Amino acid sequence: CPRCCQGAVWHSAFHMRESCNHCGLVYEREPGYFTGAMYASYFLGIFITLPVWMFLLLGGSTLSLVLIVGIGMVVLLTPVSFHYSRVFWMHIDCYFNPTTFTDP
Repeated sequence: CPRCCQGAVWHSAFHMRESCNHCGLVYEREPGYFTGAMYASYFLGIFITLPVWMFLLLGGSTLSLVLIVGIGMVVLLTPVSFHYSRVFWMHIDCYFNPTTFTDP
């Protein structure tokens, strides 16, 4: 939770809680709130996979191997990226708009 840093954001693998179970903060601030999380997910994906791609490319691997490894990493890391991008997005929003995250 970006407000209290104690409440759980996720209820299960792909089910996000509607609000913090500790402080009551409603996570989805407005319709389409997590659209910005797509950018965070993209950033996390590039940040995690880029070193592997560069190592393979500079190591002389074939393009097909680089693509297979890259696509495999994206498929495996999508659930992790999905979770952390939403949490990351909420923390960015909390940092730049702290007044919207204050206690009622």
